[in-house]
Amino acid sequence: MLFADKWVEDFVPDSQGLTIVTADGPIVLLGCGHSGSVNLLEQVQRSMQNQPIQALMRGMHLFTASEAELDWTAMKLADIGIQQLIAGYCTGIEPLIGLREKLSLNRKIAVVGAKSVLGSGIYPNNIAK
Repeated sequence: MLFADKWVEDFVPDSQGLTIVTADGPIVLLGCGHSGSVNLLEQVQRSMQNQPIQALMRGMHLFTASEAELDWTAMKLADIGIQQLIAGYCTGIEPLIGLREKLSLNRKIAVVGAKSVLGSGIYPNNIAK
């Protein structure tokens, strides 16, 4: 994986994700983002639908990320065009808040503990209420 202009060994060879193709852009559901959510999103844009990512959901595996890693991730997510971010368990609340600020997303479209209804919006579940 290329990070801050130097190669860093990736100890987890693969991750799984699911992409739902919509007219407004892809919705990407991550398993746990072990091999990098940015890697998966760039692959989706190259091979499936080269549009901004409508929504990124689930685990981004950033709980222990450094500020430099979060800055790099935010820069890449901005380039990819993330419109909604619904983070899961292994992302961590503080990393999500940092990404939300760096991406200039508001707390109604960048959340932990919510559900997204296509065409309707994001709604908090019990954990987010």
